[in-house]
Amino acid sequence: MKFKYRAIAKNGEEQNGKIEAATREKAVELLQKYDLIVVSVEEGGDTISLSGLMAKVRRKVPIKKIVIFSKELSILISSGVSLVEALKIEYEQEESQLFREQIMAIADMVDDGDQFSEALARFPNTFSDFYVNIVRSGEVSGRMQESLLHLADYVEKNYLLGSQVKNAMMYPCVILLGFLGVGVCMMIFVVPQLVGIFQENATELPLPTKILIFLSDLLTNNLPLLIIGVTGTVMFLKKYIKTEKGKMQLDTLLLTLPPFNELFKKFYLARFADNLSMLIGSGVNIVNALEISGDVAGNSVYKKIIYSSVEDVKIGGSIAFAFEDNKYVSPMVSKMLKIGEKTGKVDSVLKDVAKFYNNEVDIAVGGLTAIIEPILILALGGGVGLMVAAIIMPIYQMTEFY
Repeated sequence: MKFKYRAIAKNGEEQNGKIEAATREKAVELLQKYDLIVVSVEEGGDTISLSGLMAKVRRKVPIKKIVIFSKELSILISSGVSLVEALKIEYEQEESQLFREQIMAIADMVDDGDQFSEALARFPNTFSDFYVNIVRSGEVSGRMQESLLHLADYVEKNYLLGSQVKNAMMYPCVILLGFLGVGVCMMIFVVPQLVGIFQENATELPLPTKILIFLSDLLTNNLPLLIIGVTGTVMFLKKYIKTEKGKMQLDTLLLTLPPFNELFKKFYLARFADNLSMLIGSGVNIVNALEISGDVAGNSVYKKIIYSSVEDVKIGGSIAFAFEDNKYVSPMVSKMLKIGEKTGKVDSVLKDVAKFYNNEVDIAVGGLTAIIEPILILALGGGVGLMVAAIIMPIYQMTEFY
C-alpha cells in the first residue's frame, strides 16, 4: 500500500514524503527506524518504492556523493558499526532527496535479510555492475571495509581522469561556440546595416564581401528555418548515437580524429587496466571480470575488443591474443598481459599499466592545452581578420572612388 507521511526529524525539522508498506503500522515502523517522530500517515499518493526509484532514469546521483558514501561507509564498518546502522547514519546526513530515498530502500532490504550487493544492484543508475561486483567479492571474502575503501579511491580516480579529458575538450568547444555566437550576431544585426551603404556604391563588391552578404541574407531571411534545421539535426544525432551503430561510429571517430585520438586511446586503456586489475584482485573470476570490464569500458570499440578476449579465454586461450596487432591498443598492453599470465600476476601487472596510462593522460592533457591555445588564437584571429577585411575592402573602394 502507498502512504503519505509527515514526521519530525531529530533536529526538529519537519519532513514530508511518500512511502510504500504492507500496512499503515509497517509504514510507521519503517519511519521510526530512521529516528523520525511520526505525525501522520495517510493512505494514498505516489510511492517511493524501488520500482518508482528505478524509473527515475534521467536523475543521477553525482559521482562525488558516491565517493563520499563509500569512504564514510568503509570507516563506519571498520569502527564496528553494523551495516544497517551505517546506512541509517548515511541516510540521516544525506542532503540529496534521490540518494536519501535510495539509501533508505537499501537499508530496508539489508535489514530484511538481502545481501548488500543485491540491494545495490536494484539501483543500476547509481551503482554500476563494477561497483556491485566489488562489493559482492568483499562479502564473500569478508573484506567489505577494504572493498569499499578501494571502491571510493577507484571512483574518485576515475572521476578525476574523466574530468581531465572533458576539460581538455571543453576549452576549445567553448571558445569556438563563443566565436560562432559573435559571428552570427554580426551577420544578423551589423552586416545588414552596411549592405545598404555598399549597394549605393556602383563599384563591384569584392568576393569576401559578397560571401559575407550572402551568409548574412541566409541567416536573416531564413533564421526560423535554420533554427528548426539545427535543432532537428541535433535531436537526430543525439538519438542516432544512442543506437548500437551510431555509438560505434562515434566511438571510432573519437579514436581516429586528431588531435584528441591519442588522448582517448590512453584514457580508455587506463580505465580498462584499472577496472580489470581491481576485479581480478578482488577475487572475481577472469571471465566475469573481462565481461564487466567490457560493459563499463565506455567505448564500443574497446568493448568489442574486450569481449573478443572473453571468447578466447573461454576456450582456454590467452587474454592478450585479442589485443595483439590492434591499432587501438598499444603493443605494450598485450606484452604486459602475456607477462602477467606467465607469472600469474595479471592484476599487479595491469595496475602498473593503469598507473602508466594515467600519467600519460596527464601529460597528454597538458600538451593538448599548450597546442590548442595558439591554434585557437590563430584560427580566431584569421576569422576576425577575414570578416573585418570583407567589411573594410568595399569601404576602401568607396573612398578611392570619391
